[in-house]
Amino acid sequence: MTNRLPLPLAALLLAMSALLGACASGGPASEYSYLLPAASEPAASDQLPRVRVDVAGYLDQAGVVVETAPTSVHAARQHLWAEPLPSQLRRALRHHLATAGAPAQGRLSISLTRFQGTADGNARVSGQWHYRAEQSEQQESLERSGRFDLTRPLSQDGYPELVTRLDAAWQAVAQQIADALR
Repeated sequence: MTNRLPLPLAALLLAMSALLGACASGGPASEYSYLLPAASEPAASDQLPRVRVDVAGYLDQAGVVVETAPTSVHAARQHLWAEPLPSQLRRALRHHLATAGAPAQGRLSISLTRFQGTADGNARVSGQWHYRAEQSEQQESLERSGRFDLTRPLSQDGYPELVTRLDAAWQAVAQQIADALR
């Protein structure tokens, strides 16, 4: 005597195991790459200060960072920067500074401590900057510095909106710097 399952039950078990196997493998995850909108725009002028942008270690990675709680952050695995974040930030800043009428000479260093989404639905950009004008025969060296901590609310959920709002906050940082240097 053989122990055989009835045909309908065997077919059901086979279908369920195939379905579970498909779910377990998950297939390839989709990846999305993002550029800051202003990073693809040319600077309106070649007469700008030399710009250096440093980012906190946790920001210097491929994934877009989102704060999940006041003391924790998460770097996305499928929502990635299309190129290293410091490079994008430098180009976007040069574009925004040219638009804002920043001085033509000098060195501007920026240190970013936050460039991320927040748990309460904002884009947050924080850090500090330091500017040093080139010394000329007519004037002394000019130095200025400042801090910034800006948020921009997201009007909808999603990484594309977060990237757009981060760029808007970055533009506001450039405007603050340009205003302080006039």
